[in-house]
Amino acid sequence: MVKTILKILGGIVAFIFVLIIAASIAIMFIVNKGMIEEQMKKALNRHVQIEDISVGIFSIVSGIEVNKVTISNFKTENQLKALEGKPVPAGDVFVRMESLRLKLKFLPLLKKQFMLKELVLYAPTVNISRSKAGVFNFDDLTRPKKLTKEEQAELEKEKAEEAKEPKKPFTADDIPVALSIGKLGIKDGTVNYYDGGLNQKFQIYKLTAMLYSIVIDPKDLEKKDSAKLKIYMGVKNIGPVRSGSVDSFDVTFDVSGTVKPFDLKTRRLEPEVSVHAGSPEGMVTGLQIFNSIAGNNVLSKYIGNQLDFLKGKQTWEGSKMAYVDVWWKAGVAKLSNGNLKLKECRLLFGGIFNTNSKGLNVDLELELLESRNNAIKVGIRRQVESGLKQLGAKKYVDPNKIAETAMQPLLNKNGMVYMKFKIAGTTAKPAAKLTHPALGSIGDIIKKVAGNVILEAGKEAAGKALKDGGKSLMKGLKKLF
Repeated sequence: MVKTILKILGGIVAFIFVLIIAASIAIMFIVNKGMIEEQMKKALNRHVQIEDISVGIFSIVSGIEVNKVTISNFKTENQLKALEGKPVPAGDVFVRMESLRLKLKFLPLLKKQFMLKELVLYAPTVNISRSKAGVFNFDDLTRPKKLTKEEQAELEKEKAEEAKEPKKPFTADDIPVALSIGKLGIKDGTVNYYDGGLNQKFQIYKLTAMLYSIVIDPKDLEKKDSAKLKIYMGVKNIGPVRSGSVDSFDVTFDVSGTVKPFDLKTRRLEPEVSVHAGSPEGMVTGLQIFNSIAGNNVLSKYIGNQLDFLKGKQTWEGSKMAYVDVWWKAGVAKLSNGNLKLKECRLLFGGIFNTNSKGLNVDLELELLESRNNAIKVGIRRQVESGLKQLGAKKYVDPNKIAETAMQPLLNKNGMVYMKFKIAGTTAKPAAKLTHPALGSIGDIIKKVAGNVILEAGKEAAGKALKDGGKSLMKGLKKLF
C-alpha cells in the first residue's frame, strides 16, 4: 500500500515536472525579442526597441527578464515602417527602462491561487509633455481605437446588454482566486514633465514606489486584505514655477505604511492608506501657506514685517526634521503629528486636506527660535515709536519698555515666540487666521503702559494747543486710539 502511494506521488511529481519543462520550452520558443517588439508596436503605435529577453528552460519557475527597453512617442504606420531596424532617437523617447522582471509561481495556480513573486520596472525614465493646446503625449493611448463595422456592431450590442443591467462596482468577489504578490512597482525611476502652456518643467527623481507583501483573499477578506507600501522620491522644479502653491522646490519624500485595497463593509475596491511620510531633506521658496502667515493682517500691525523671512528660501535636512502621519480614503487625507523644523522656526500641524479640491482645514502652530526674539521686539518697537510719534509723546516715553510689555503675549513658557493659526482655503490660495495669542492693538498697549505719562505730555502740550485750537493733540489722539 505504501509503495502504491509513493508510486502515485512520484507519478504526480513527475507529471508536474514534465508540465513545467513543457511550459518553459513553450515560453522559450514563443516569447522572443521580435515577437514582443511587434506586439508592443501594434498595441502602442510606437517604435519599440528591446535589447534582450532572458528566457531559459526554467523561465516558468525563475521568471522572465526583459532588458533595456526603449519606447518612442506616437508614430503612424508609415513612420513605424521607416523606423524598422533603427534605434529610437534620444529626443523622441517616451519610456526607457533598464529591465522588467516578472516572476510568477506556477504550482499555486493548480490550487486556484495567484502568487506573483515580482513584477518590477527597474530604472525607468518616463518623459511626459503637455502641448500649448493641452494635449499630452500619451493621449493617444487613452483614446479608443477605430473599430471596424463588425467590431462597432459588437460594441453596440454589449452596451445594450449593459444598459439592461447597471454596471456594478468592482468588488473583492470579482476576484476568482486568492492573490499573493511579493513586490510590485518601480525602482530607481525618473519622470520628466514639461508643460508647454506654462513653459515649465518638473522632475521626479530617484523614484522607488513599491507595493509588497500583498495578500487578498475574497473568502477571508477580514484577515487578508492588505499590502505594504514604500515610496522614496525627490521632486523638483527645473526653471521658474509659473503657477501653483510654491515658487521653487526640491524636496525628497520617504513614505512607508499600509494599504487596505477593499472596504470590509461594502467589499468594494476603495483603498484605505495609512502612512508615515518623512522628508529627509528639502528646499522651498515662496510657499503660499508661509506667505499667508507672514501677511496676516493682525500680526503685521503688531510686529510689522518680521515674519517675512518665511517668504524666502526654507531648507531642512535630517530624518527628524520633517514628517507627518497621513490617513487617506476617498479623496480625504487626515494629517496628524505633523512636524517641520526649519532654520529659524518650527511648525507643528494637523487637520484635513481634500486631495480632489485641494481644500485645507489645518491647525498650525508656529514657534520661532529664541534668536528671532530680538527681531520681533525691534518690529514691535517700531510700531510703538510710530504710535508715540503720532501722539507727540515720543520724548516722554521709553518705547523699549512698552515693546517689552507687548512681547509678553507672544512668548510661551520657554521664552520663544509662539503662535497658532487656522489654515483654510486651498493650497494655491490659503488663508491663515491667527487663533493664539489674542492680540490687541499697539495703541491699546501704549495707553495701558504709558497712560499717565501721555497725560503729562498732554498737559505740556496744552499751552501749544491753545494756539491752534487743540487740533494737533486731538489729531494725534484720534490716530492712536
